[in-house]
Amino acid sequence: MNQIRKLILALFLTPVVAIAGVAHANGDIVVVARESTATLAPRAATLELVNIPPLVFALRAAIRCQGDATSVTLSIADTARTLASEEHEDQWSAETTLTVPATQIALAASTRFCIAGDSESSDELLVPDLTTAHASLRCESDKGVSMHFASTQLQVRLLCQRPEAQVPSDSTGDR
Repeated sequence: MNQIRKLILALFLTPVVAIAGVAHANGDIVVVARESTATLAPRAATLELVNIPPLVFALRAAIRCQGDATSVTLSIADTARTLASEEHEDQWSAETTLTVPATQIALAASTRFCIAGDSESSDELLVPDLTTAHASLRCESDKGVSMHFASTQLQVRLLCQRPEAQVPSDSTGDR
């Protein structure tokens, strides 16, 4: 990997605590994604599957073309964004944020995460490889048009937001 691409990736990864994945294809495109986090309310003990809410993923692709990078498409499930050459600042990288609707995301299986009335159930669940981000790069040069692809697995951290314990009120009042 050349020095410019390493620098781009280092700048993107530095403030990130957890990275869901990094992937590349033939050195022409590299895609990275930040871990997504969602907060959920406790669910019934009878439910073994966790409904995932809409998720927001920050994606960045480091790119290299023989010629001009005419477009970069980043997608997760049925959610996609295509960035034309004028939408990314240089010919080295492209980034976007995708909000993926809940209907496009699989359910997570867990019998011990965020159960209503069960304070022993876990308040955090890391779901690795929940879905996949795809990136495609279209390059044009005097030699013609070429396409390059990469994908990476994405992980999600689910957090349980339990209602705060209610303090019983003093029905006798202060005397």
